[in-house]
This record gives sequence, C-alpha cells and structure tokens, in this order.
Amino acid sequence: MNQPAGHHGHATGDHAPRGPSSYGMQDSSRVWELLALRPGQAMADLGCGPGDYALESAERVGPTGRVWALDRDRRMLAAVQADARAQGLTRLCTVRADLREPLPLRSASLDLCLLATVLHVIKFTLAQGPLLGEIARILRPGGRLAVLNCSLKDLSFGPPEHLRIPPEEMDRLVKPHGFERQHLEDFGFNYLALYCKP
Repeated sequence: MNQPAGHHGHATGDHAPRGPSSYGMQDSSRVWELLALRPGQAMADLGCGPGDYALESAERVGPTGRVWALDRDRRMLAAVQADARAQGLTRLCTVRADLREPLPLRSASLDLCLLATVLHVIKFTLAQGPLLGEIARILRPGGRLAVLNCSLKDLSFGPPEHLRIPPEEMDRLVKPHGFERQHLEDFGFNYLALYCKP
C-alpha cells in the first residue's frame, strides 16, 4: 500500500522497517483500545506484511496467549519471526498462507482476526472466495473480526479507488457469514470496522 510521504512501518528490535504498513497512519492507542486484546487470548493477523500488528498483539496477549501471523511472502515471514525472537515473543507463530485459499488454522480457535489494509489486494475474489467463511470457521463463538481498510476518499496515496471497500460494502460481504457490526471508527485515511460472530 502506498502511504503519505515519510510514513513507514515501525522498526522492531534491531531490524529496519521492511515494507509498507498502515501501522501508525491513525491513532494507534485508539486502534488497540478498540481491538481490546487481553492476556491469554488468541488472534491472527491475516496478511501480516511486515508484522507490526502481529508483534504488538503478541506483546498484549502475553506468554499465555497466541498470535498467528499469516502472509504468502516467505521473506516477510522470516523477518517477522526474527523480530519476534529478538523481542522474546515466543507465542508468535508465522504461517505461510494465501488468503484466497482455505486458512491453515483450527476451527473455533481464535478470539480475534485482523485484516489490516490488505483486502484491496483480493477485492475481486473476496465475495466468491473462501476468506470470510474461513474467518467465521476459525473464530470462536463471540469472536471478533477487525477490518482496517482504506477510506473511499480522494487521497494522493493508497490503492486505486476501485480497489477500496467502503464500510457499507464490507457490511454486505460479511453479513452472509453471520457477522454483526459492533463498531465503526473513521480515522480519515482508514476506517476500522469491528464485527462479532454470534
């Protein structure tokens, strides 16, 4: 994802930023307040990229929780794993996966799934592909789906407008899979939609 000038993923450990990330584009404290991760919970960062959200999540769920960082880029995952080791985050596990295919995670095993500015990459297969059904499968009852997406605004950065998914369209896509929207937060560049699995 293209970003405003000067914005990059934050560095972790002794590693430099490894690529584009939406981390820090919005009020991070508000994002984490809304995600409300607690020690001992299990979450997955789907399409984790440089791993900013996964690494922070691993700190928040602590040694009794678990974080899965999924991406299809092996080099990206290796860097995320190296950062996790450097920070002593032993409960972060990297998994190579393509979000257009079934997810290699157990059913009803997660409290939270995060999709952070990644859906524009697979927009045209989202409605017909397995991703939303797979997320419903791997979440526990009462589990939550958090979607951080690029706003449908005239911006000089980010994905082309036709690849962005506005909140109303996101609602229509997730509803057939049993999700109910709990909250919508407008961050300007991005929005965060939170959905619950009954």
